Amino acid sequence: MKKILRLVFINITVFLAILIFLNISAILVYRGYKMVKSDFDPRINLPNYKNVSWAERHFKEFKNLPAEYRSFVGWRRLPFTGKTVNINDKGIRYTLQPPVASDSLPLVVFTGGSALWGTGSDDNNTIPSLITEISGGKLYSLNLAESGYNAFQGYLFLKLQMMTGLVPDIIVAYDGANEIDALYRSNRPLSHSRENQMIKAMEGLDRDENLTLRHFFIDPLVFFINKLKTKFHKNTISDYVLSSERMDAVATDFLESWKSIKDLADQNNAIFIGVLQPTIYSGNPRTDYLDVDRSLEPVYRAFYATVLKELNEPEFRELSDCILDMEDAFDGNEYIYIDEVHVSPNGNRIAATKIYNFILNYNRTEQTE
Repeated sequence: MKKILRLVFINITVFLAILIFLNISAILVYRGYKMVKSDFDPRINLPNYKNVSWAERHFKEFKNLPAEYRSFVGWRRLPFTGKTVNINDKGIRYTLQPPVASDSLPLVVFTGGSALWGTGSDDNNTIPSLITEISGGKLYSLNLAESGYNAFQGYLFLKLQMMTGLVPDIIVAYDGANEIDALYRSNRPLSHSRENQMIKAMEGLDRDENLTLRHFFIDPLVFFINKLKTKFHKNTISDYVLSSERMDAVATDFLESWKSIKDLADQNNAIFIGVLQPTIYSGNPRTDYLDVDRSLEPVYRAFYATVLKELNEPEFRELSDCILDMEDAFDGNEYIYIDEVHVSPNGNRIAATKIYNFILNYNRTEQTE
């Protein structure tokens, strides 16, 4: 009997030792990998940044931006002070402002995801900052965008800011690409990009499961394996639900979010403009210098076509005069895209110019009516 107990004890000890070793190894490998990769982004070497002195610094800062959970909107970046990226205590990125401050200047508030937030650009070359510059200092700009946000999250964050005193004169919603997350097979309509991450993080927390063997020995290994899977797995068309029912539902949710933003604008005598943002899959931009996965092109094209179709429906007709479709904004031979969605500063300048001209024409139309 003593021999059996001793054998059981030895086996349990060896098993636990192996688990501990595997956990420690996984943690060390993952942290080592992050240390090696944290300061390198291959986009630095794109021809877009050939003569841009701050590019390397920007991507280093970008990879080290901390974020935290925020009620209702999901997450928000924490305050950060850098050479190319500066974020205040509300999680709002710095925007270039007119040299001469005046309360009479119109305030343009922007909502959107990472493309509007300015991935790939320093503070002075985001779309909101360039709007201020292009206007000749006649407009204030405020960048409420956040990486990964869909239109509904943009609406919620805008609403929260307006509840605490923000009064915009013009609201520009720059959306489209992140709505695709709700077509992902494991997601639901109105899902945001981190829903599954938050579900996994909260598993068992309401059932005292955080003190189990699994929490200490299994979960770290699962986390490591999932990180590897995420790193090497590229989404394909099979990961998305492309039925007409799902596509219509997601497009409807998207446009309803824009309608909600327009309602906020109307309630405050402000102008609403919705911008259907360009992606590398729309229009005919130059892409020969990029390693682009074209497998998702049918997803984006089908979704955008559904959105434009639904804009003609009676329930969304009120939006029709407020929408700027920029799908082909970056057509041509210039190096603009740095990946499937984000662009370098020259692309932001093109976008800012188009949006500014739309604002001017919209104002003229309003004045003549």
